[in-house]
Amino acid sequence: MKIKATKKQRKKNVMKNKRLIILSTLTLGFLVGGSYLFLDSHKIETSRAYEQTFYELAKSDKQIIKKVDVSGDVVEGFDSIKKLNESAEVIAEVEINESESFQYKSVVFTLSDAKVKQVHKGDVEPENVIKILETGGYKDGTAYTFEGNEVFETGEKAYVYLEKYEGPVAEDAYVIKGVYQGKFLEEEGKLQSSNGVAKGLQVNSASQLGLD
Repeated sequence: MKIKATKKQRKKNVMKNKRLIILSTLTLGFLVGGSYLFLDSHKIETSRAYEQTFYELAKSDKQIIKKVDVSGDVVEGFDSIKKLNESAEVIAEVEINESESFQYKSVVFTLSDAKVKQVHKGDVEPENVIKILETGGYKDGTAYTFEGNEVFETGEKAYVYLEKYEGPVAEDAYVIKGVYQGKFLEEEGKLQSSNGVAKGLQVNSASQLGLD
């Protein structure tokens, strides 16, 4: 025996279907936008973007109106400090002199001038300034992050595991190994691993990096 839906129920179902269509469309937009945003990044495969709207002052006093965080798989992953040490062309302690975000073919990047404080591996010299390219940054009131990891800002200190960048976005620059995995921020003598790294990369002191 079939029971006919009331007019009120039919209206409710129509509204529900409309909401599902709208949500599906928005989700598709974020998926496409997120994938394209990080299309030219450092060995990132498929990604999913999640958009949040909020108001806050970043460490650099940039007013952020909107935040877009992208989640995805990286082609080159590391599960131990040893493997990260072996893979990196350059391992150094740096301090960020200046950091600037820009857009290249609809993709937001950040290029930082990093002063080398100490070298543990590679052909760079202490006190030299090198350029570090990261995917994401701040553009037109929007903060772009990957797995919740923000790009460098002026004044930050870090241990970085780098490789030479080859591509059209920047000249004579380095990128972080594993996109964000080879970046350990230093604050008050303690290290902070990036979000989303394997357990073997979760450290809180320089001694755990096994560097001379």
